[in-house]
Amino acid sequence: MEKLFSEIYNRYFLIINLLLSKRGPISQKFIKDTVQKHGFGESLLFLLPRLSANEWELFEDVNGSFHSMIPNGISLPLSRLQKRWLKAVLRDPRAGLFLSTDNINILNEALKDVSPLFYQEDFYYYDRFSDGDDYSDTNYRMNFRMIQNTIFQKSPIRISYETRNERITKLTVLPHHLEYSVKNDCFRLLCDVLGQNRPQKHILRLSRIKSISIPKTGICSDHVHSPEKKPEKITLMITDKRNALERVMLQFADYQKNTVRLDDSNYRCEIFYDKDDETELLIEILSFGPVIRVIENDHFIELIKERLRKQALLSGSESG
Repeated sequence: MEKLFSEIYNRYFLIINLLLSKRGPISQKFIKDTVQKHGFGESLLFLLPRLSANEWELFEDVNGSFHSMIPNGISLPLSRLQKRWLKAVLRDPRAGLFLSTDNINILNEALKDVSPLFYQEDFYYYDRFSDGDDYSDTNYRMNFRMIQNTIFQKSPIRISYETRNERITKLTVLPHHLEYSVKNDCFRLLCDVLGQNRPQKHILRLSRIKSISIPKTGICSDHVHSPEKKPEKITLMITDKRNALERVMLQFADYQKNTVRLDDSNYRCEIFYDKDDETELLIEILSFGPVIRVIENDHFIELIKERLRKQALLSGSESG
């Protein structure tokens, strides 16, 4: 099996261990439901066929029914490769957003004899902005964790927010979730801004949030309902050349997707996205060149044509 350890494919080992831990017969429906529940959108394409055909001989076929060959599941210590990967991840400045300094120090002490699998200096980013967030900033980390807690609690917060013209405004918001932008190297807060006639959805850059407090007056979040925005959808045709399918699945892993295999080398993929992410999605799609083609959403197709026309004019003026 390829890539026995990967921060992405490790989900597959979780799924397989859940199947191996089951006592008694394992039906095809149970396998499919487990893959669907715990896997990615594309796991039905990659993982399910191999499990259903018992390609890796994980199950014993008893009268047409699968039974786990290891009914107690598998408990494995970390391999050296996993330790090296963990040591590398701990050096990522974003690790401090999810782990306390004490936790990071404890893990580093346990891994003191392990060399990192890679260093942050090994990567050169040619397609992202250089003014990313300062993840080592104490106030930034504190705000990040406080927002995480309020998301779980579904409770509103009061924030001081710096606008683009460097003015400070006070907002009461109901956080929904945090998202990371690869292109901008920053975290953004998706939230409802309260205190108006009706809540309005906003996307706020986390680095512009200067302080957070809990509102003195109680606001019941159960009665806060902003109008739901219907996601936009585009449909791609993917030609699996130069490992295109896997690269597309990795690039768009944070989008909701439906992917269907058409034949040995062609796939149809529907991607659902927020209107605010349209420009970033457009740039990501164009970076793949001819191996993917947008066939649905006339508006998005027109955006691609306009972007290519501008690029052609720019290239023409530069050559002239």
